[in-house]
Amino acid sequence: MMAVRLLLARSYESARITIILCGLFAALGYTSVILLDASGAPPSSDDILMKVTSPTEVHGTAGQIIRIEGTISNVGSKSSSNSGGIAYISIVDLVDKVPVDLEDWSAEKGLYIPSIEPAQSLPLEWNVRLVKAGSYTIDILFNKDSDVSSPPVSSSKIYLEVQPKFNLNPENILPVAFGVPAVLLAILGSVNYYRGRKTGIY
Repeated sequence: MMAVRLLLARSYESARITIILCGLFAALGYTSVILLDASGAPPSSDDILMKVTSPTEVHGTAGQIIRIEGTISNVGSKSSSNSGGIAYISIVDLVDKVPVDLEDWSAEKGLYIPSIEPAQSLPLEWNVRLVKAGSYTIDILFNKDSDVSSPPVSSSKIYLEVQPKFNLNPENILPVAFGVPAVLLAILGSVNYYRGRKTGIY
């Protein structure tokens, strides 16, 4: 009988210790969550909004320079001061299904954004020289420094149609085509005038 009482007492103490430890772990876990939330963690990708403010359908001619404009906004409640990022554009050839080389298109490099406060919006702008005729799409993208493994935040697409540039003077032929006959006419006119002076016509 005494052994049974001792066993029950030990079981009660073990259960009591387990309950106390669970309570401590829960309290510690809850405290850690509160501290992590209050540490100013950067906003998630869902808090960053990319928006196009320039026309979403652009028609141009090869050699022309166009301007791409947009905004980046922090629609969350946390500052991004702990994690900046880079905003940039991507141009994709719809025929070849590949991105174009931005250096060939004289596009400006990415714009580094150190921080975005809650409810703040920043303007974005790129100048692009249209190099080749074709159909393209342009996206404004944002990559966070602390979240490089995740896909970038993307804007809606801009549809670009580039027409070829018609050169009315290929290889500078026009100066030769018009210049040579003019010179020949001037020479013939001078010869006729000189002969006319000799014969008394002029």
